[in-house]
Amino acid sequence: MIDHVSLGTRRYAESVAFYSQVLAPLGMALLRDTGAEAAFGTPERWCFFLYPVPDGEAVAARGAHVALGAPGRQSVAATHAAALAAAARDIFTPRTRPDISDTYFGAMFHDLDGHRIEVLTHDA
Repeated sequence: MIDHVSLGTRRYAESVAFYSQVLAPLGMALLRDTGAEAAFGTPERWCFFLYPVPDGEAVAARGAHVALGAPGRQSVAATHAAALAAAARDIFTPRTRPDISDTYFGAMFHDLDGHRIEVLTHDA
């Protein structure tokens, strides 16, 4: 089982603001920002981290993506809308994907550094 996710960013302050907005519909908040690390989650579970990456180092890996679980379809739609409002680039809008699962409902976008972020639920 995966415990947490860490992403690198060249746009640290902007990405902290971006994810503060994007993760809110999923019940996550910024819990700590030291300038060298931003931690998001709930008080009980810190699970999403951002770290600054120096120029010249890779930020996003080809083919990699992070999938975030949502409690329901409204949360998927709200998270996707928040991401687009915060300058994310859309990959696919909230929809069912019977090719994945009969219960899948999700969306995907690129964050400010090009990471592919998926938000989904299996709550029919």
